[in-house]
Amino acid sequence: MKQKIALFDFDRTVISTDSILILYDVTARKIPGFRSKLYRTLLLGSLFKSPKGVKKNVKDSFLSMLRYYTEDEIKAFVYEDVMARTFKEAVDEIYALKAAGYYLLLVSASVEDYLKYVGDVLPFDHIIGTKTDDEYRMTGDNNKRGKKVDNILGHLTEKGMEIDYENSVAYSDSLSADRPMMELVKTRYLINSKTDAEGYLHLDWHEITHASLND
Repeated sequence: MKQKIALFDFDRTVISTDSILILYDVTARKIPGFRSKLYRTLLLGSLFKSPKGVKKNVKDSFLSMLRYYTEDEIKAFVYEDVMARTFKEAVDEIYALKAAGYYLLLVSASVEDYLKYVGDVLPFDHIIGTKTDDEYRMTGDNNKRGKKVDNILGHLTEKGMEIDYENSVAYSDSLSADRPMMELVKTRYLINSKTDAEGYLHLDWHEITHASLND
């Protein structure tokens, strides 16, 4: 069944900054000496590794911050810290698309461990992020570039859906990171981007709002 789809990146698209950096700031305040420990881990973990291994070590090192949080604290982190950086224009767009009958997908390299709670605040139909194991280490590939496409198409196949290319939309701040995902649809919006590319429209989103939970 063909379906109108709306694809959203998260960091710097729905929110104004990178969610992992918000987590870093919160954790650094929460845990004395955390900054120094993280830097040592990054340095030691980057020795004698391939470029791909270095990237995975950096991601895993930052994700290790989640070990300091209970599940309720992770949920509160999203509600109180992450969603406080939400673009009002993004929230308005998401609700308008929902009302117009779009199937909304949030697709991000951020991890599902906290990204899943965005669905309590904004009406996404499904959320796809990077997956981790019980120790918050990344499993499989980072959910970016071609991996996003694989995960989107895999989910839609499970749902018995096919993208209605002509009537679907995508939103991201980064053409270099999200071109494969955005080219799944006809209408593509770059958020706060100075990149000019044929077939891409530009939107300027700047007003920050605290997206609140529905009653």
